[in-house]
Amino acid sequence: RVQYQVYDVTEMLDKGVNTAGIMLGNMWWSSGLGWNGAAVYSEGPLRAMMQLRVEYTNGKTEIFTTDQSWKGQLSPVTDNSIYHGETYDARLEIPMWAQPGLQDEKWYNVDKIPMENIAVSAALGPPIRINEELEAQKITEVKPGIFVYDFGTNLVGAERLKVSGNNGDTVVMKFAELLHDDGTVAQENLRSAKATDRYILKGDSSEVWEPSFTYHGYRYVQVEGFPGTPEKENLVALRFYSDAPESGHFESSNTLLNKVWQNTLNGQKGNMMSVPTDCPQRDERLGWMGDAQIFAPTACYNMNMMGFFEKWMRDITDSQDKSGYVYDVNPAIVVDGPAKAGWGDAVTVVPWVVYNFYHDKRILSDNYDGMKAWVDYMKQKSTGYIYRWSEKPGDWEGYGDWISVEKSPTAPISAAYYYHSTRILAKTAAILGKDDDRMYYDMLADSIAVAFREKFFETGKQNYPGETQTANLIPLAFGLTPDSLQPVIAKNIEKDVVDRGYHPTTGFLGTPLLLPILSEYGYNQVAYQTAVGTDYPSWGYMINKGATTMWELWNSDSEPPEGMNSRNHFALGSVVEWYYGYLAGIRPADPGFKKAIIAPMPPKGLEHVEARLQTLHGVLSSSWERTDDSFSLIVTIPANTTAMVNIPNLFPGGFTLTETGREIVKNGKAADTSKYISLDNIDAQSISLNVAAGTYNFKLTKI
Repeated sequence: RVQYQVYDVTEMLDKGVNTAGIMLGNMWWSSGLGWNGAAVYSEGPLRAMMQLRVEYTNGKTEIFTTDQSWKGQLSPVTDNSIYHGETYDARLEIPMWAQPGLQDEKWYNVDKIPMENIAVSAALGPPIRINEELEAQKITEVKPGIFVYDFGTNLVGAERLKVSGNNGDTVVMKFAELLHDDGTVAQENLRSAKATDRYILKGDSSEVWEPSFTYHGYRYVQVEGFPGTPEKENLVALRFYSDAPESGHFESSNTLLNKVWQNTLNGQKGNMMSVPTDCPQRDERLGWMGDAQIFAPTACYNMNMMGFFEKWMRDITDSQDKSGYVYDVNPAIVVDGPAKAGWGDAVTVVPWVVYNFYHDKRILSDNYDGMKAWVDYMKQKSTGYIYRWSEKPGDWEGYGDWISVEKSPTAPISAAYYYHSTRILAKTAAILGKDDDRMYYDMLADSIAVAFREKFFETGKQNYPGETQTANLIPLAFGLTPDSLQPVIAKNIEKDVVDRGYHPTTGFLGTPLLLPILSEYGYNQVAYQTAVGTDYPSWGYMINKGATTMWELWNSDSEPPEGMNSRNHFALGSVVEWYYGYLAGIRPADPGFKKAIIAPMPPKGLEHVEARLQTLHGVLSSSWERTDDSFSLIVTIPANTTAMVNIPNLFPGGFTLTETGREIVKNGKAADTSKYISLDNIDAQSISLNVAAGTYNFKLTKI
């Protein structure tokens, strides 16, 4: 499938003769992908297609297209790869190559390439755009004639070079996330990716260049061969990513939380390149499924991801095997065979998350067949309602809780995700009015749950196999744990966290579940102390080590850099879902936030939290402040929506609740409510109010 873009080019036209020109480069199409650099999406040479529709003032319409009357020539881009960089020889530039009057006698005729196997579609997701230009924070001459630019933050994109020099002078730019002890760039963690751009000067008084067919993940650029001493204006960082609007914002009185939120947003942007890449710098940059499905809620809080995920879901189902399985990477490349547990389940999880954030049934209906095929594939491969990724017991069972501090058994993870996807499919069938499917998959999910409990719950230990945080989190979060045992399993998790000094031991799959589960089961203070820890393993550990994006590993600073060690992976940033949903308390009660939940959980030691979310109905916000004797909460509910506002009962011995000075609860009873605010319930945990659209200033005061 090839996506086309549409532009209004009217303002680019001149009176009289006009010329269209196209420059081609490899990018994902034929750069060579994966750690061996051999995999390509392309079949044959570079190619392009254009259709220019002209509407004349007399009503006539004319169509100009690419055909065999076009001509081609080698460009000044002599080498290009998304991993290795771009070489541009300005001496080979052809003046006026895309303007009228070009002398094209030495140009060659182009070939018509068959397109029978290519689907041409309108672009679904937001376009990739240069969204920021950054000036270097510091320039250091690390060796004679070798200068290192430090842009102060890990970013993704390219660069703009401004240079003057002699014909044939070559400026070499090497990109990296890290530095060696001597100040030179450290590219070991890029593995085989060379991440080097070269510009060969033509000798004009001033030359300005930006690469067209590469991009880099970097903080530092090492410049060699620059004529003279470069200044900040000679090299500018261009940050680009899929231009989904920022929809959420979070800040608090704790600077560490704020930095983790910002780092997560930075990492999210840097890994949005039409697909959600795992990392932007090394010889990978692929649409890994497991990373994206666990991060999807955080992604939707931070940015409007509806169009982005709609496009990527099409990549997933386009690539789906006829047997029903999906791949670990989409669009499918590099990694063969059925996706592993927690990775393949992105085909069900991502549409479900998008539906809940944006109330768009289309992403469910468009992908229903793909969701169903994946569940049916797992059913076919299961034994006694237990799905295992490997059909041979004892074989490798998949990625499991990837990069976790404490490894968890993988067989229960496969079985649990089979249940999770089946239950999501049943809910989706209900929404789409597929009643027979809803009944069938609900019954299947019930059978899976029974089989899971019988096989994996260790009655004597009151635990799940492995007894790790993730081993207990997944069945509890997915609804596989019976009601009577849920407090026991939650206590197991809390005890493990506390016994480890308030540290997570989770990996990709367990991390987004840890703090929400702790908060849900009455351990919100433990969740907060875990969130603000600063020694290994913790999010604060990364911050204290200078991270400006989330790391791939909890200990990327101490692991060998030349292996699997990215400094820009968004997965562990999935903790930010807890920031919005529990610290600020913003969650959807109905899909698309037609009815919202505002239920902040203020821990001791945190004085203030403010968060807002641009929903389809308008801005939804929650802002609270806490003192020893009072709790203030300002909420905004968009027009034509409602909310359940749960104010934490911080003073069970006695309190007064006011809204803009008017008493609405006194001594545990409703005092003065209205059609805009009604008291729903008071218990030991919270005061629940039904609230209409508007802005409200609640204050809970200790008596």
